[in-house]
Amino acid sequence: MHSDDDANSDASSACSERSYSSRNGSIPTYMRQTEDVAEVLNRCASSNWSERKEGLLGLQNLLKNQRTLSRVELKRLCEIFTRMFADPHGKVFSMFLETLVDFIQVHKDDLQDWLFVLLTQLLKKMGADLLGSVQAKVQKALDVTRESFPNDLQFNILMRFTHLFFKWWNLVSFYHEIVLLENVDPDEREDGAKAIFV
Repeated sequence: MHSDDDANSDASSACSERSYSSRNGSIPTYMRQTEDVAEVLNRCASSNWSERKEGLLGLQNLLKNQRTLSRVELKRLCEIFTRMFADPHGKVFSMFLETLVDFIQVHKDDLQDWLFVLLTQLLKKMGADLLGSVQAKVQKALDVTRESFPNDLQFNILMRFTHLFFKWWNLVSFYHEIVLLENVDPDEREDGAKAIFV
């Protein structure tokens, strides 16, 4: 049984959608009542920046309405989000960070397998040269991540990340030594090579 207020609300909503539609040609995906998750994910994965942005708006709408994603949808979205950490378009990247916060808050119990990627990518972005407003969004996503996952799991990931960094750094240092040896005369090169491998 519907009240008059419900009917008026529905009519008002329909009128506002029609007026938006008449002004702009069609109702954007993110304004529809029932979102097609596959369509939102396809837009998020698009090569066109404006479609990715529209997909993120649709995803924000789904997440704000507490629409949980299936296991398959989550896997696909994590793959898309992993790529979005390197999105070249500033507006898309900024919106991605906002959406990421909502995504973590709604699906934190389902994201432990993706936490290594999430945490390490956010830490890498903290060290990047970003606009202050974008840096604040990265910090917010990092704060929400820290609050949303078990501390011991985060600590293990940080130790793994640090270990990988030092392995990489040792490799770079070793390579640097080899390059330096290229510029040394042959007699000194042999002595230097012995020093490296001892």
